[in-house]
Amino acid sequence: MTIYLLLFIFAISFATNATPFFGAPYTIIASTILLKCGVNAVNFFEVVIFTALGAATSKSVMYVLGIGSRRGLKHNKNIIFFRRFINTKYFYITLFIFSIIPFLPLDDLVYILGGVEKAPLISMLEISYVGKIIKSLIEIPIEIFGILQISEAIGIKPVETGIISTIILVILAVALFKLDWEELYNRIEKYIKVHYHLKK
Repeated sequence: MTIYLLLFIFAISFATNATPFFGAPYTIIASTILLKCGVNAVNFFEVVIFTALGAATSKSVMYVLGIGSRRGLKHNKNIIFFRRFINTKYFYITLFIFSIIPFLPLDDLVYILGGVEKAPLISMLEISYVGKIIKSLIEIPIEIFGILQISEAIGIKPVETGIISTIILVILAVALFKLDWEELYNRIEKYIKVHYHLKK
């Protein structure tokens, strides 16, 4: 695969992830390019590395957005709730898990929170690089298989698939941001406690 295609993949990965809650389509585009160039071990791992680098690096934009929105978000109920975890290992574990979860840019929320609370950006990016490599390793093979199956079955073009998935995933991400996470956390905690006591 040429360096120009790899730089294009990096740019697409960076640009889509630099927009809040819009990181879903970049692996679909990368998968389509990979299919056109030929799926082999070298091409596959090159695409994985460049999508991961672009996606992870762009999260610094979310961090800066958090810094810029600090005054407006510092009284946000969800920000106040998650603030208690900012200096603990659970913050970084959450970032790692959210960086891996396919199709949903949940790590945007973590970076915005990190920017609001001025968490160490370099440490966050290091975790994201590893997470995004794992994410690309998971997503790209699934998407290649899906694109081939859908194209064969009903003739939907990869671009159309990307547009549809983008709309759905952006709506889901915005809905997740609007959730009352403290209330959800309390409900889960209450359920676990009740369930535990019943077991006893």
